[in-house]
Parts: sequence; structure tokens; C-alpha cells
Amino acid sequence: MMNKTQVSVSLLFASLILLIIYGSDVFTAESKHMTEGQVAKRGFLPISEALRGSLLGGGAVIMSIVAYIIGRKENSNLIGILLIINGGLIVGGMASLFLTGAARSGSSSGSISTVGSTVAMGVVLVALGIWKLISSRKILTKKT
Repeated sequence: MMNKTQVSVSLLFASLILLIIYGSDVFTAESKHMTEGQVAKRGFLPISEALRGSLLGGGAVIMSIVAYIIGRKENSNLIGILLIINGGLIVGGMASLFLTGAARSGSSSGSISTVGSTVAMGVVLVALGIWKLISSRKILTKKT
């Protein structure tokens, strides 16, 4: 049977894989849009942008938060590091989309709030990761 740390790390690796697939699909869609001038931004996954964001991005965030909750009392720096990586990928991905103009192309208030809330979720994951690293040190010093 897996212990809490193993479950948390497994969830975080699964969420990292989802984020990598998500980012790759977005990159593919944006590169097609830039080179071929296609209006529909479709990557290699046969799903819409909204569904892709909800399933892959939202699923990764939920899995990361669940992983934090499961492993919050465990002494594991790996949990904190993976949370920071996952959150950093989200923030970095949204920043790169914004800087390339992909997120601004639909300059509606809906897309701006989506970008803002997505970045906020990434920042939350980074903060949880930092908190986990700090709390793991405290757990370690209490045990010694």
C-alpha cells in the first residue's frame, strides 16, 4: 500500500504530465495559427480550447491541491518542489501566451479574467509549494 507521500508525489507527477500535454497542445495550436493563419486554434488534441483548459489545466490544478492536502503533514521536499514546478509552468505558460499576443487576441473581459484566474491558480500552487518546503523543514527539526 502506498503511503501519503507516495500518493501525493504520484498525483503531482500526473498533474505535471497533464500540464506538459496541455502546454504542448497549446504550443501546437499557436504555431499552426501563426504559420498557416488558421482561425480555429486546434492543437493535436481533438478538443476545443475551453474543454482542453478545463480538463487538462483544471484537472492538473485540482490534482495538485489534493496532493498538497494529502501530503501536508508529511516530511517531503519533493511535494513542495513539484508544486512549485506545476505552478511555475502555469504562470510561465500564461505569461508566454500573453507576451506572444495569443491571449490578447480575444481581448474580451472574459479572456482577461480567464488569464487572471489561471495565473492566480499558478501563484497559489507556487505558494503552497513554498509553504510545504518551509513546513517540511519544521517537521524535520521537530523530529530531531
